[in-house]
Amino acid sequence: MKLSEFVLGLLTVGMLTGGVIKAHADTPAEGDVKRALRLAPQGVKIDDYFEKGDISNNSAKIVDTGRGEKQAVQLTDGGQNELGILWTSDLAKMNLQQDQTASMWLYTGNSWNSGDGMAFVMQNDERGIQASALDQRNGTAIPATGETLGVWGYDVNNQYSAEQLAKAGIQKSWALEFDTFLNRNLPTEEKDGDSKNSDRWKEFFLKQENFATQFDLDKHINGKHIASGYPGDASAYQVFRRNFKWDVNWTTEEWGWGLLGYAKYPVHHTNTHTSSYPYAVLKHDGLILTKGSTSPLSSGYWQHVTLVWDASASEMKYTFGDKDPKTGAAQAGTSCTVRIDKCKLGLKDSDTDQRIRWGFTGSTGANTESNLVVFEQVPSLVSVAATAQLTDMTRNKSVNTTDSVVHAGDRLKLTYDLKYISGRESWKDVQAKLQLPSNVRFTSAKVEYSNGYSQTLQVPNNSLAKLADKLNQELSADNLSATISLNGIAAAGPTAETAVSATNSSFAGINAIAQTSLTGFKVIQTDDDKMQLRLTGPNSSADGTSGASDLTKPQDVEITGNVSHTKSDLQKDQILTIQPVLNGIEQPTQVFDSTAGKGNFTYKLAADRILSGRENTLKLYVTDSEGRSTNDVTYTVTLAAGFRELAVSPKASFNHGNPVELKGAAMTLPPDNNWQVTVNDTKQIGDQWELTAKATSFISKLNQPLPAYLAYVTKDGTSDLQQGMVTVLTHRKTTANPEVVNVANTWQQGQGLLLKVGSDAVQGSYYSEITWVLRDVPKSD
Repeated sequence: MKLSEFVLGLLTVGMLTGGVIKAHADTPAEGDVKRALRLAPQGVKIDDYFEKGDISNNSAKIVDTGRGEKQAVQLTDGGQNELGILWTSDLAKMNLQQDQTASMWLYTGNSWNSGDGMAFVMQNDERGIQASALDQRNGTAIPATGETLGVWGYDVNNQYSAEQLAKAGIQKSWALEFDTFLNRNLPTEEKDGDSKNSDRWKEFFLKQENFATQFDLDKHINGKHIASGYPGDASAYQVFRRNFKWDVNWTTEEWGWGLLGYAKYPVHHTNTHTSSYPYAVLKHDGLILTKGSTSPLSSGYWQHVTLVWDASASEMKYTFGDKDPKTGAAQAGTSCTVRIDKCKLGLKDSDTDQRIRWGFTGSTGANTESNLVVFEQVPSLVSVAATAQLTDMTRNKSVNTTDSVVHAGDRLKLTYDLKYISGRESWKDVQAKLQLPSNVRFTSAKVEYSNGYSQTLQVPNNSLAKLADKLNQELSADNLSATISLNGIAAAGPTAETAVSATNSSFAGINAIAQTSLTGFKVIQTDDDKMQLRLTGPNSSADGTSGASDLTKPQDVEITGNVSHTKSDLQKDQILTIQPVLNGIEQPTQVFDSTAGKGNFTYKLAADRILSGRENTLKLYVTDSEGRSTNDVTYTVTLAAGFRELAVSPKASFNHGNPVELKGAAMTLPPDNNWQVTVNDTKQIGDQWELTAKATSFISKLNQPLPAYLAYVTKDGTSDLQQGMVTVLTHRKTTANPEVVNVANTWQQGQGLLLKVGSDAVQGSYYSEITWVLRDVPKSD
């Protein structure tokens, strides 16, 4: 089936480009790295969070992709004996006292014989950004490549113990390796005895290409794989020994007494020889073999990996292949959960600061590959999640499997829930690309935020159209969620049963990306005897599908209609329910009966629900007790814009008409009778406004200050107008008629505007300027 798309944006408007995320060659002459970066999935800009590892010949860098600037980590670019290391800055360390999520796409080349791979590493090594595995074979320590992946100990002379190997790895670290090269290199033995086989082992380990190539001699490993462990701890390594033992026999003649008297006799000799050849193998905790997956490592595709840190359990769950490498849609993937001993990372539970540096290492040897990483979510920066849910409102059931069935004409509600989980930044500039299911005609859409803000979105009648819109809220600790809700009607396909394909939607901010998928479902055709709704009033169209009223002042509007069946009569006294939606917002339903089969009804649109100065769109449909529903009808009410104005006295006074003598003590003076503060309001019933004021300090004509301040006093306390804007009155219009509110008359004895005069005030005339602000405020239901 065709898929429709609905594109939104948080704070910024923009259409996300589509495209699969396969990195196979489109241009034969194009290199593997360039090709992979050009076809990279959408990521976040990461150059502010990482530092290049301070080691010699570091091949790591932050690079652009086809989706944007500075979105990818490039560890290696296909050369031999490369080492790339990138660490987070001090500010971007991961806090292990909080739950964390890392969501990323990896690219590990496009060849079956690529090598060696990369690793995600958390470390508290004292070397900081200089940390790497070490090659110490020549007496000096240099960064190690090959099977170490830049993080594991380097078994260069095949004589190391597990403890010595651990010292050559990154200290106080935990690594998750993505190993693309099978290091199972040992000499081939023959059946000609231990002596010759010992010689073969000796010659084998004299060759440099055979150094450190035994890490994967684990019976469970048969190809490219993912595993974890502690590179700086001896527990990560097993040292095996191949032992040989053989006898060397020879004969000599020596003088001595025997059966022949004193003569030369043969003497037989035997020397026993032994040899031992140690080699190191990784233990591979939490092993995942990628050979049988839909997209193994080094398959030429970008592959998705999610790491989830559970702070309370001290566990890391990593999932490989949890998104389709061709479409980006969510899929099951393969998961493993390991417990991490924070003591091996140099941390204790009692530590108040449990932040840890993390990053990526990657290396090549004689075999090569391109190692790239694109992030959707960076740990400790922003952790977010998105889910999608389709509900059949007509039949009150969730549509959550491919076997779920909806009937043509059923009312459907599609919701996308975006959640802010944690982070040191808010989720910013999020753009949403909603791929909507086919066979649904969407009629309304809105966004609701947890901070109380909401927005109505306009959707086109054609569900295949694309719609760009802007949402004006960031998600943060103060605004934890946003819910995008779309209402629609299931539409029949060309056959009795139509399979609707699954859809995948993404929400990409500048610092985090979340995706969610909606399962496919089935739409079945209904019988031809359909329920039909028509408007019947004098302001209705000839076909009864629309109507309109123009109002000069707020008043209730009564809308009449009729429900019938296209091929039969309504049952007598059948219970029917009107489902109203005003300006995209669902209203309380209204129940009526079929009135002896006639199906007539009247719906009253209350005056306080009608917005002035605009068209108000009311959509109606009717459902019955069996879950069937009618078509939609639309009634538009246009209310002329009213006005609201403030009138205040240009001059007013305290202690002027009947002055009170100053007596050297603090005083509170009420206003004189020349104060006028009124609001003339002709806007609609239910509208709400707020009046605020602020004042300058009192001074005389000679610029002498008065030790006094203008206060606004209520039963809840006193506010100083000279310190900033103070709310004087909030009022809701309760009548459809014009209204005049005398604000000054609302001030009770000892309340309202009062002048607070200090004890050191000097008699005279002083002046202050009051600024009044009248503004509309949201209705409070």
